[in-house]
Amino acid sequence: MTNQGTDFTNSNFNHQGTELQINTRVKPELNQPIDGIILDITGDLNLYSTPALKQILSNLVEVGKIKIFVNVENLHYIDSSGLGAFLAIQSKLMKMNGYIKICCPTKQVLAVLELTKLKTMLKVNLNLADALKSS
Repeated sequence: MTNQGTDFTNSNFNHQGTELQINTRVKPELNQPIDGIILDITGDLNLYSTPALKQILSNLVEVGKIKIFVNVENLHYIDSSGLGAFLAIQSKLMKMNGYIKICCPTKQVLAVLELTKLKTMLKVNLNLADALKSS
């Protein structure tokens, strides 16, 4: 599981669909762990777009990125399939001493996390800088 020379700009780590866009940040941020990665998600995460997220998360874990920060400040909608994808990867990452952190949730996304009681199960940070500092 090495990420030396991994090209995070290719389609294994990014998705440009009509409902959902996922971009992997190539340039590391301050306090970002070496085995960490930041994803920016835009659009709607639903039954039809969730498989793309699952594939990208799986690909990231395969190359050793086990601390995943998901910036959802531009995520407009999330349904149970999207929540399930986050929970499934969290379960896998915990076994590897990793985690997934949901960062910058919109009011709508935060309301869904609170309503489903998943805010306590998933690591949620109101901003990315705090999430990276606490990593």
